[in-house]
Amino acid sequence: MYSRQVRGWNEGWIVIRVRRYWCRSCERTMSRLPDWLHPWRWYAAAVIIEALYRYLIVGETAREIGIRFGRSPDHQEWRSLQRWRAQLLMSATLWGWLGPRLGIGSAAKSWDEGCVKLTRFIGEMHIKLGPAVKFGEELWASVRGTLGGWVHNRRQAWPLVQFRPGMLERPDSGQPPMTLPTEKDSGRDPPG
Repeated sequence: MYSRQVRGWNEGWIVIRVRRYWCRSCERTMSRLPDWLHPWRWYAAAVIIEALYRYLIVGETAREIGIRFGRSPDHQEWRSLQRWRAQLLMSATLWGWLGPRLGIGSAAKSWDEGCVKLTRFIGEMHIKLGPAVKFGEELWASVRGTLGGWVHNRRQAWPLVQFRPGMLERPDSGQPPMTLPTEKDSGRDPPG
């Protein structure tokens, strides 16, 4: 297991323990994150979606959104918002595996394109658009539903069922390798 910092929704920065697995076939390790967190992201998945919602749909400023999520009021811009807008449904670390199914083939280069992508994603989660406060109430469970049962890296994602614990035989061609847990469970619940 290893520890990492994450920016949660209301509780600020927290430290979580992440469970690691070792693949006997390729002799590499991989990590299984909680179903509310993408790999290589400092912010919980629901924080990213709420920030994008407030930015693209509600029209709040980057400064207002940043303050809500613990950034200093001195920061007028938040470059992560533009990066998340472009990467949503394209990057494996921001639901890229859903992009083709939702008709997304390229990065959002503009505000309007970002709104279209975010609206399609929100529709996929079956959340009704509305005031940001009410929207945020439904967000955690819906985001967890989109990430639960997936193992992913920066390029692709696989259903967790392909990783059966304790299997030693080599996988069929085209499937990811089987893995064994390296330590005790790190917990699957979102922060406080």
